[in-house]
Amino acid sequence: MNDTSETVTFDTYIRTVEKQEIKGILLKLKNEMRKPDITWEAVKTILASLEQKDPQCAKEIVLLLIKES
Repeated sequence: MNDTSETVTFDTYIRTVEKQEIKGILLKLKNEMRKPDITWEAVKTILASLEQKDPQCAKEIVLLLIKES
């Protein structure tokens, strides 16, 4: 993630994750965010799960999502 030659996006961040459990949560979040009828409750539940498993990753993802929105 310290590779400055590539801009870090949500997708590139997911590719750098090595823990399969965390990667699974991130892919679930990505898929949920693609839905046209996305709800905050669904996103919040996934983010809470991520925060419980890896608080640092959760912070980084929130910041990336804010940056990309």
